[in-house]
Order: sequence, then C-alpha cells, then structure tokens
Amino acid sequence: MLNDKINQILKHEGPASFATYGTDGVHMAATWNSYIDVRGENTLLIPVGHLTITQRNIESGSEIQMILASKDVEGFQGEGAGFLLKGNAKFEDSGANFDRMKSRFKWVRAAMVFKVTEVTELA
Repeated sequence: MLNDKINQILKHEGPASFATYGTDGVHMAATWNSYIDVRGENTLLIPVGHLTITQRNIESGSEIQMILASKDVEGFQGEGAGFLLKGNAKFEDSGANFDRMKSRFKWVRAAMVFKVTEVTELA
C-alpha cells in the first residue's frame, strides 16, 4: 500500500499536511516529510509535540487524511508527485512506537500511529 514512490517522496523535505474532523469542523495540521517513519506496508509513525486538537478529534472517532508530495519525484505528468492517504490513527505515549520517536526527537510527547487504509495517487 505504501509504495516506492511514497518512500521517495518522504526522502525529499516538504510539509506533510493532514486533516481531521471534530466539533469545530475540519482541522488542518502538518509535520515534515523527514519526521515520518514508515513501518511496514500501511503504517506511518509521526512524532507529536502539540497536535492537541488533532488528538482530540482522533480520540473522538475522526478519520485522518494526509497529503504527501514532492516536486522532486516523477509524477503522472512529469515533475512532481503526490498522494492522498486515508485511514485511522491513535496516539501512544509509551511503548515501542513512542520510544522510537522519542529517540529521534527529544521534544516528543507521543507518537501518532497512522494506519493507512486507502492510497490515491494525485494527478
């Protein structure tokens, strides 16, 4: 599901934007491509410093959608590739996923574990 082109995108720095939905409507947040850790075929680990509204929305049942893109990766029509990822997430403040993120980023208060259920390459 998380293919080679997505892995290529994550090697190029850029914003990775994601959206959740809560009582205040759609909430947008972002991280950096280089902060994301791919774990297996459908899991992304994202370090969490703040993201309190994102966490509240997810804990209230919101799904998550993320855009990953880079102009430096070949896409459908030449320069530039992007993907829309959809799925569910949870926040972990202990355990192996948290420890992995904490070892890379001292400021981490949790790890967001994003289970990707749908991938769409953007034209």
